[in-house]
Amino acid sequence: MRKISVYILNQFLPLFLTIFFVISAIISLIYIITISNITSKIQITFIELLKFYILSMPQILLITLAISFFISAINLYSKLSETQELIALFSLGFKPKTLLNPILLLAILLTFINLFILFISIPYAKMNFNNLKNEKKQEAKFNFQSSQVSQQFGDWVIFANKGKNNSFTKIYLYSPKENKFIISQNAQLQNKNSVLNFALTIGNIYDFNKSMQIKFNKMEINQLIPKVKISIFNFKDYFKYNKKEFAKYLPIALLPITLFFFIPLISFFHPRLNKSHPLFYAITILSIYSIVSLSNKNFILSILISVLFFIIGGILYKWKVKF
Repeated sequence: MRKISVYILNQFLPLFLTIFFVISAIISLIYIITISNITSKIQITFIELLKFYILSMPQILLITLAISFFISAINLYSKLSETQELIALFSLGFKPKTLLNPILLLAILLTFINLFILFISIPYAKMNFNNLKNEKKQEAKFNFQSSQVSQQFGDWVIFANKGKNNSFTKIYLYSPKENKFIISQNAQLQNKNSVLNFALTIGNIYDFNKSMQIKFNKMEINQLIPKVKISIFNFKDYFKYNKKEFAKYLPIALLPITLFFFIPLISFFHPRLNKSHPLFYAITILSIYSIVSLSNKNFILSILISVLFFIIGGILYKWKVKF
């Protein structure tokens, strides 16, 4: 029995790795296109695009692991059916349950990994993804155009001539809130730890409320970029912030277990008596399951979807494939 389990795992792993790399490449391409659409209105470098992609990796990994496992398992058993190895094993007294056990253990392990990705990795990656996107949007807002009026930097209205590398000359700033007017010869705009820093050099401040003028050699105006901070230890806010992602991806995380009974239903067949199309059936079931899962935004409904597919698969398995 142990040798059979080792044999099945040895046949499964190469299939899984091959399918995993193919599917991950396809899903990665989809996510890169999605990132490009999200960031189409802001200017980003290749390194920043890479950061966005890395922060999308938990979702890519979750989807890829689940789909790769299901297709690989069906591919494995359908090949064993086509070569009549399954028939030979059944003739020797092996039950379907025994042949499925090694893949079932992998399904359970993979489900735990997926749940860790879903409830730990995805929330923190999403937080950093949104913070980075918000940071680039704020920088885009402060991408001042040369010699244009009504441009804003926080509470300040700005007019300036733009130089190179976020440097400016002949800067004029007015704050309606504080009723102050600033004239400066030079300025540099920088991002310092999520704070947009506008460093002015050589200029004057005119305070109309106090009727006073102040000369300065260097002055800084800071604009804080808002950031989201979440912690799993604050579970209520943590769940509330990530509720949509949990509802969306929970059925995908549970897919190796939820659709497990569909594996023998599709891939256990007699090659002479049945002309099966396992890949077609696998893609059909995956498509239906994915559409239903990813279109859902309710966490409780996500659990019900997973349980429903598991029960349907279990009933069909017990009816068609004898223990």
